[in-house]
Amino acid sequence: MDDTIKIAEELKSELDKLPLFIEYKKVKNEIVNSDELNSLKKQIALAKQSNDLETHKALLNKYNSHPLMINYQSLQEEVYEYLKQVSDIVNKK
Repeated sequence: MDDTIKIAEELKSELDKLPLFIEYKKVKNEIVNSDELNSLKKQIALAKQSNDLETHKALLNKYNSHPLMINYQSLQEEVYEYLKQVSDIVNKK
């Protein structure tokens, strides 16, 4: 079992070095630290809490159409597909 864990740790280490994963983490960090997006998230929550569905929907659309979010969603799909391929290879019998 220790060999399996070691191999998994090595695989993760190698994946973390790939440009796709580096870019994904960079964009994710930019989102977390974005004052604009954090402000929008608060506004979205307040609109939902106050049952202002029209404002909630407009703010949510603005949040989801932000260039960082669009880039993040695209990268997220690419990372998912890459990891799925790795998983398929690992799970081949």
